[in-house]
Amino acid sequence: MPLYAYSCNSCDKEFETLVRSDETPACPACGGVELTRQLSLIAKPASGGETEASCASMGGAGGCGASCPAFADCG
Repeated sequence: MPLYAYSCNSCDKEFETLVRSDETPACPACGGVELTRQLSLIAKPASGGETEASCASMGGAGGCGASCPAFADCG
């Protein structure tokens, strides 16, 4: 289930929610269903040193080819 950000057209509340393809989300504040989906940004992966430090803190050796839990599909 993807996480989407919305703005309610009725009460202007902004919120995030997990949404299945067959669901219509509702505003948690007013229950309104007239929503505007907001642009979501994806975080850029950290570069070299930060990635290696993050992997090391999770028990991996860091870098592609190493056993890093955060980047299991790296490479």
